[in-house]
Amino acid sequence: MKVYLIIVITLCLLAPLSALVIVDNQGKSHDYPYETFFRIQGKEFQTTKELDGETITTTWKGIRFDHWLKEQKLGDFAKIKFISGDRYEMEYNKAEWDTLTCWLAYSQEDELFPKEQFRIIFPHLYSQHWVRDVKQVRLEDYQENPMPQKLTSMSIFFMGQKLITDPKPFVKMRGYRFDDFIGELSENPIKEILLYSADGLIQNLSYPSQLSGAVLELDGSGKYNLKSPQIPGGMWMKDIIYLQCEARALITMKYFSKLVPLAKTLDWPLGPETKLKLNFYQRSEIVDLSEALAEPMIFEGTEDFELLP
Repeated sequence: MKVYLIIVITLCLLAPLSALVIVDNQGKSHDYPYETFFRIQGKEFQTTKELDGETITTTWKGIRFDHWLKEQKLGDFAKIKFISGDRYEMEYNKAEWDTLTCWLAYSQEDELFPKEQFRIIFPHLYSQHWVRDVKQVRLEDYQENPMPQKLTSMSIFFMGQKLITDPKPFVKMRGYRFDDFIGELSENPIKEILLYSADGLIQNLSYPSQLSGAVLELDGSGKYNLKSPQIPGGMWMKDIIYLQCEARALITMKYFSKLVPLAKTLDWPLGPETKLKLNFYQRSEIVDLSEALAEPMIFEGTEDFELLP
């Protein structure tokens, strides 16, 4: 009996205590014990950042996660989501993922991270796009974001909305509550919302599950920032320049040119022949997309505009 207990205890000690969980697009979980990644030949890589006018270089060690994931043959996916131990989430659609270099790191400057903690690092993205202590990776299918039928200047739209001071549960800020304005963009009870920031970050969120009680903060520099009590603070976004709710979209007009890389990422059918229908009070005008990119002043006086691919 004692021998049996010793064997059981030994097996328990040798067995992996935890694993990185990858959920494929069929919802099936695949557990990869952390030891799996240490058995792979690790490589060093570097990241850089600017701090107080100085370039700081950091050396990491890990494996190329994008290459490794492809080798696992877990099926196609439309987006990939990384979830940390404290529920912080970052997600990327397939078009973005295919352009990124992704590492699963286990040491920084020759110092191993705490046991069973890995870090997802994208060397070409700012560190706020990385994920510490990653516990789960989800490969998901979802309905692609359709090209909007109508776009409105964000500033013009919010001129007609009530700007709230200290909207609960937030303090020392002013902003627009999603609960107040989102109904004007869609009448559907469940709304899928795409957010795009000036630095190129894309998030797909759902109302009301993730955005009930959320606020689009208007800060002192005129930027729109997302804050929501339904999601971790690490998922809040700064300097949102585009908000799409199904067929309607709001855009910060000085960033109109950024609509082109967004369209490319989301595989919208925009090209050299694309035209815009500018809607003014009591009249409309059709112009080439290239003309609008070169002469953004043509939008002055418009109520909204439409994309005509």
